[in-house]
Amino acid sequence: MLLHALAEMRDPPVTYIVGDGPMSQQLRRHIDRLGLRRTVQLTGWSFEPARYVAGATVHVVPSRRDSWSQSAVTGFALGVPVVATTVDGLPTTLAERRGLLVRPEPAALAAGIQSVLDGTAAIDREAGRRYALAFQPAEIASDYFAVYQHVLAGRAARASGAAV
Repeated sequence: MLLHALAEMRDPPVTYIVGDGPMSQQLRRHIDRLGLRRTVQLTGWSFEPARYVAGATVHVVPSRRDSWSQSAVTGFALGVPVVATTVDGLPTTLAERRGLLVRPEPAALAAGIQSVLDGTAAIDREAGRRYALAFQPAEIASDYFAVYQHVLAGRAARASGAAV
């Protein structure tokens, strides 16, 4: 969907697709067919994909299905405007104008990307940053610790015959 959106744009931005997998050769052929070889770079696998996000003008999450996006939250944390599709859980992730939601179709995605590039997208980057704080390692570790304590307390109570 992202490739088709870029192909619809009059002047598509240089785009990095970070990652690798079984579809990489198919993506390369698709990039060539759409005439995007000079625009789209496939980076391959990266130890630090957030480095690409940090340097971006816009971070795109062109999902057809996605319950929650770590990629979008990375963009929020780095203060990069996020454009994502209105599928599954992404409207919740990008709620409160944390990012720009668009229909899951190339024309809408292209228009959303262009609105960020033009500076007309209504995105609250600070709301995104605040949301991302809940997903920092220390915060997550604290949540896991609380769950483990609850589970262990329940086991201890069952072992001693007490009601939980």
